[in-house]
Amino acid sequence: MPDPTDRKSPYRLTAPKNPITITLDGEPVLAERGEPVAAALVAADKLTLARSPKFHRPRGPSCFRAACDGCLARVNDDPNMMTCMVPAEEGMAVVTQNRLGPREADFLRMTDWFFPDGMNHHEIFAGIPGVQNVMQMFARRVAGLGKLPAEALAPRKAQRREVDAVVVGSGPSGMAIAVELVRAGRRVEVLDDQIVHGGGLEALAGTAKNAFAALRHSFDDAVARGSVTLRTRTVAGAIYSRDLLVVGDEGAELVRARDVVFACGGHDGVLAFEGNDMPGIMSARAAGFLLSRGILAGKNPVVVIAEGGGTFGEAYAAAFERATIELGSDVSVEVVRGEPLRARGQNRVKDVLVRTPNGDREFITDAVLVDAARSPAYELAAQAGATVKHEPRGFVVQTDRGRIAEGVWAVGELVGVPFEVSAIHADAKRTAEHIAGG
Repeated sequence: MPDPTDRKSPYRLTAPKNPITITLDGEPVLAERGEPVAAALVAADKLTLARSPKFHRPRGPSCFRAACDGCLARVNDDPNMMTCMVPAEEGMAVVTQNRLGPREADFLRMTDWFFPDGMNHHEIFAGIPGVQNVMQMFARRVAGLGKLPAEALAPRKAQRREVDAVVVGSGPSGMAIAVELVRAGRRVEVLDDQIVHGGGLEALAGTAKNAFAALRHSFDDAVARGSVTLRTRTVAGAIYSRDLLVVGDEGAELVRARDVVFACGGHDGVLAFEGNDMPGIMSARAAGFLLSRGILAGKNPVVVIAEGGGTFGEAYAAAFERATIELGSDVSVEVVRGEPLRARGQNRVKDVLVRTPNGDREFITDAVLVDAARSPAYELAAQAGATVKHEPRGFVVQTDRGRIAEGVWAVGELVGVPFEVSAIHADAKRTAEHIAGG
């Protein structure tokens, strides 16, 4: 068996500093210790990881924030794992699911070919005694995802605890409000479901994140001093009054805080066009996340900046252009403003048609990176009783000087604050003053 560390993965800019080997369906894959498993697989050109449940169309990572199903796989016998949320470890075994035959072929894909206009399996052989029941059983098996874990998990006790202040989200707004609360004498716990903290900053490659360096330093210093407790890979699942349901590696708990601050950021914009779920099509933010880790989303990517997008489109483009200079003619990037109309390909996108102000243009590409208007992640705030206002990009949380309800607050992109360092600082300082004033 060849040693994957003998060569650089085809989509990596540089070799890993701490290389390890994981496997995908038994095949060795080079990875950087601790990086998301999905990132290592993209770097190795293993892009087809999942299949759509019904038609078994190929799926690949598209968001790198656990908001899609393109990276679902079995990891060390645990099914349906979001591999973008799993840090790579030596010897980790990744197995693709929901397929019959090879990972990239999947013989069950024939369902899609036989029913090009869609299929309602409830109506197939309807009314024929016995046959319909057999079809229902077959459809349920075909549409299933991973098999149950090899072993049952040991039960873990739930618990209750009380804290001073909780911030949900460790992006720039979450970091800024945490720092301001610490300055006001509060003890703060910051929760985030990602592997590392930083939120949208982790999607800015190269010098694009320099404007946020002072904020990052202040936050990291507060964590090092113990003024802020940072918990990554921890999900805030629901809120009941001021009881926050939190699920992490330790299990489930109800956390009651004197003040809860939502800094949940926004969801990547998704555009409706033919082939938009094909492997190789992802958000520009996801591609920036990869690039900041030295991994290319494609060797000739097309960045499509749609209406309402472009907040960091130019920064992404500049980062890709720098990569082009570093790697020579093997890598090129095209940045275009417009609307994708159609993408084609099989297990990876091969071309895209874009409507631009100067007419329709077709691009040969191995990655389409969509930068569309981001939608505020308002869900937890709405559970807490927030009023939301609908805008073209989504639902924006309305607050009274940052306040949603008694002891519940919201900051940042959630309430419409631009992803810009001075605006984020001003919003955090203003909200922290209102929190301190009751």
